Amino acid sequence: MDWSKRLARFITDHSRSVITVLFVATLIIGAGSVHVEESTSFESVEGQSTVIEKNGYVQQHFGGDRNRTTQVLVVTRNETGDVLSKSSLIRSLSYQQSLRENQTVNRTLVDETPITSVASIVGQAAVLQDQQTDRQRGKIPRGHTQTADTDRPESANATRSSQEASTPPIDEQIKQLESMNATEIDRLVTNLFSEDTTSPLGEVGLQLLSKHYEPGTDTADARMMVINQRTAVDTTSGATLTDRTTDAQVAVRDLAESRDSAHDHAIFGHGYMTIEETNSMADSFAIIGPLTLLFVLGTLLFAYRDLLDITLGFFGIFLVLLWTFGFMGWAGMTFNQMMIAVPVLLIGLSIDYSIHIVMRYREEQAEDNRSIRDAMRHSVSKVGVALALVTATTAIGFLTNVTSSLPAVQNFGIVSAVGIVSALVIFGAFIPALKIELDSLLERFGFEREKRAVGTDKSRLNWLLMLGVRAARRAPLVVLLTIVLVSAGSAYAGTQVGSSFSEEQFIADDPPEWTESLPDSLAPSNYTVKENLHYIQSNFQSPEKQTTVLIEGAVTTPKTLKQLNKTREKATQSETTYVGPGGEPAVHTPLSLAHQVAHRNKTVNKTLRAADIDNDGVPDRNITAVYDSLFGAAPDQASQLLYRDDGEYKAIRMSISVGGTHAPSHVASETKTIATAAEHDGVTVTVTGGPVVDKELMERVTATVTESLALTIGLVFLLLLVAFRLSGRRATLGGLTLIPTLLSVSWIVGTMYLLDIPFSFTTAVIGSISIGLGIDYAIHITERYSHELTQHSTPWEALTKTVEGTGGALLSSAVTTASGFGVLAFTFLPGLRQFGVITALSIVYAFIASVLVLPSLLILWTQAVGEDLPAGKNNPVEKTTTND
Repeated sequence: MDWSKRLARFITDHSRSVITVLFVATLIIGAGSVHVEESTSFESVEGQSTVIEKNGYVQQHFGGDRNRTTQVLVVTRNETGDVLSKSSLIRSLSYQQSLRENQTVNRTLVDETPITSVASIVGQAAVLQDQQTDRQRGKIPRGHTQTADTDRPESANATRSSQEASTPPIDEQIKQLESMNATEIDRLVTNLFSEDTTSPLGEVGLQLLSKHYEPGTDTADARMMVINQRTAVDTTSGATLTDRTTDAQVAVRDLAESRDSAHDHAIFGHGYMTIEETNSMADSFAIIGPLTLLFVLGTLLFAYRDLLDITLGFFGIFLVLLWTFGFMGWAGMTFNQMMIAVPVLLIGLSIDYSIHIVMRYREEQAEDNRSIRDAMRHSVSKVGVALALVTATTAIGFLTNVTSSLPAVQNFGIVSAVGIVSALVIFGAFIPALKIELDSLLERFGFEREKRAVGTDKSRLNWLLMLGVRAARRAPLVVLLTIVLVSAGSAYAGTQVGSSFSEEQFIADDPPEWTESLPDSLAPSNYTVKENLHYIQSNFQSPEKQTTVLIEGAVTTPKTLKQLNKTREKATQSETTYVGPGGEPAVHTPLSLAHQVAHRNKTVNKTLRAADIDNDGVPDRNITAVYDSLFGAAPDQASQLLYRDDGEYKAIRMSISVGGTHAPSHVASETKTIATAAEHDGVTVTVTGGPVVDKELMERVTATVTESLALTIGLVFLLLLVAFRLSGRRATLGGLTLIPTLLSVSWIVGTMYLLDIPFSFTTAVIGSISIGLGIDYAIHITERYSHELTQHSTPWEALTKTVEGTGGALLSSAVTTASGFGVLAFTFLPGLRQFGVITALSIVYAFIASVLVLPSLLILWTQAVGEDLPAGKNNPVEKTTTND
């Protein structure tokens, strides 16, 4: 008696003990589910590399307290171009004042420069201009704080350092603008934001205006306000958002809508994005949950047509999910965006296991009129080998993802594998034992428990399932040749599928129109983050799109500064560099900042001139003194470009703002080319920043696809060879079982090409999933055929019995699993939609390959090795095909 028979006998003979033990195990394992935390963070995706480590280094060491802050960007826009008008500027200042008065917002603002806006810049310039005029007229009262020193009051092209004066209060700015007529304000705006402005206020203001703004004019269609908030700080990962920060960002949005309804607002902040990601996940579950339930219920009704079996199916699914989430809780794993696919996967696989056990149980009852316990024993014994193989191959398919360099993909593979093993235990032991007890109880009360297995009657469904058998009987070689040609073309198309990595995959799209007809309890929220982010990145100098050239080592030598100046010149000529409305490329270095500050600070100007012997604009000596003077005059700006520790300068950086919609790969390549100019002995040059990190992660996605697929194929192939050999059958039959699944993988990558779906963070696992799930169908067909060959006189009888007995269960399983993944197409997260569609199609393709292609392969294999196979009941296995 082999292991499967011994195990089946133990489960059925000791059903009550099995129920008790597994119930206790459920209580222990399931208790961990309460510890599962939800996360929308993307930090766990990245892992480690030089580029990522240096990006963290920049975030940690540059910017002083800025690595303890987060920004909210509020863009005010109006197609009429009046955002620089008197009324619009005053409304903006009133809104800014309301932010300071709002306790929820104010408690999160940084102490120095909490809010920067075009309106405030114009307001400050107006106050400065008025004070300048009063000074010239001798009207400045004794003891009044002087806030500017300029010789051109009419242009306001001057300002003060933070050490010399304080920013005029908002109410004073509002009062000053209200006292001026529209013509005076227009003149102030055109002078302040002229192309040749030398005012620091004007320079900052131009950075906050749309790139479409024409300098020196008094009309603009959009302006930006930047709000700086304090955050919690994790020394290893930088700023961390708190609930207080997030609540404040919501208040920022609500106040914008209530205080300035005359304009449209595009608002972006990471806290706001986190809220939308959380809401979209909840809204998606609210819709796909009932849909999944509906599909599962419909499939079970079709397959079982029995209330008890349907109830047991749902109960088993619940237990599998409880075990899986319990493991996540005890292991300290978070439920992130990618984990949404895990419940759907396990629901489909659980129904697959349930259907195969129950359908075979019904067959055993109908054929030999066995008792409930005997029928279940034979069912578990005969299907158990296939289920064990299915579990092993599917778990291997997911576990190969641990080789990925993306931590979130690794966790996804581990959790999925645990859930798959849980499904085997629950539906291979717990549910069969429970069904024995319940069926026996119902029979004692006079209820008939014998049911017919789906697909075994002579229906149209049976006729469809037999298409592959009929094709194999007539022309198996033609079938295979046709399929191979189609698969080759599909595989070639699959080589053209690109890769993509973007956090936007998990930023919700605006809900489609059909959601408007949903009940209020299911109606999703309005999602604006993605649209707002696209608008800001397309029209403004966005902090979200910057690359960095990091220089470490001998950063205080003249050689380093000269090379850095050459690097900046290359960057300003790059097509990927953002060019603001003033025509100045957004490239910043310590040297460019020094020249900018020297215009208004005598100390910096003097130090810079003294260090520049040849008057070429680049210091030739005393570099440390230049840096020190820069920190003394503009510490906040200097800390963004210089890193010093105990007075020693460790690193400098050049930041490059990216313009347009250039692909991360192009931006990274361009930045690396630019950075070569900074290389010389004594320094280490590294290119990093958001687009560069994205490009590296895209490469990791591609590597995950190829590595996990190759490893899955190799391990599954080896496992099938060994398993079939150890079970007393030919190893080649195990290898043959993998072929239909490989064909289905080629079809799915071809489909990705046709649908323009790239390999991404979510679809990176599609290769291993296609093998892991797809092989299930082929294993069930091959296992059943191998058994039926010993029971029938011809391969046709064996193949017919196989498809009739197993095909219906496979179809039910495929429909359930594909539908479960297919409902992800209704989520509002683009990445999950793509994952759901592609995975559902991979299930469909695997089923088609198993019932259409595998029969021809089995017949050809049988003919090739027929004499070495055990004969059927009456005659040896025939080697030639016959006609119907």
